Amino acid sequence: MCQRAICNKCQKFTYRGCGMHVEQVLTGVPTSQRCTCTRDTTSAGSRWKRLLGRS
Repeated sequence: MCQRAICNKCQKFTYRGCGMHVEQVLTGVPTSQRCTCTRDTTSAGSRWKRLLGRS
């Protein structure tokens, strides 16, 4: 399950987790307050997800 988080770059709301529950997690957060930063694809977690086919 995903959970709401704050982006370290822009300090706006984002999520952490699998990505399948983003709309549920960000319900009630206006679009203007949602992070639009690109996801870091070089992190260890992302490499692990790619190995599992969850990129």
